[in-house]
Amino acid sequence: MTSLLLGILATALLLMLNVTDGRAQSLAAARGTVRVTWPRAVHAMPRGQSIAASDYVLVDTVIAWPWNSQPDTVHAIAGWVTRRAIAAGEFLRAPGVAPATLIAMGSAVKVLWQDGSLRLTLTGTATNNAVLGAPVGVRIDKNRRLDGIAVGPNTVRLR
Repeated sequence: MTSLLLGILATALLLMLNVTDGRAQSLAAARGTVRVTWPRAVHAMPRGQSIAASDYVLVDTVIAWPWNSQPDTVHAIAGWVTRRAIAAGEFLRAPGVAPATLIAMGSAVKVLWQDGSLRLTLTGTATNNAVLGAPVGVRIDKNRRLDGIAVGPNTVRLR
């Protein structure tokens, strides 16, 4: 009897805390849904196409989300690339779209290191593909390898 009374009081307290504009929201209806803004394709796009601003519109939608964490809200932006064929009206989300590769494996890269006014610039060969902000290995010669972060097209900043 006591646990039932505590359950009723807890539910009433939650309903009082969920009052918006003088109306109580139904906890059952709101549970498990989240409002998100995602990009939606305006037309069909083939695999490997670079996305332009005219290729998508941002759409507000409500999704079922029963987890405690927030859903992925990273938006595809102009300059990203389709990794598979995208249908018209489809939401542009990973893994269907991804940032464009700035550094290709095996390409010549410029390596930057700076400490105050001291700046060092080297050249090397990228050991992996990388998008903006991703880690990149750079081979300077047969025995030396450096690790850095992709900061631009064929440009790496040492960590």
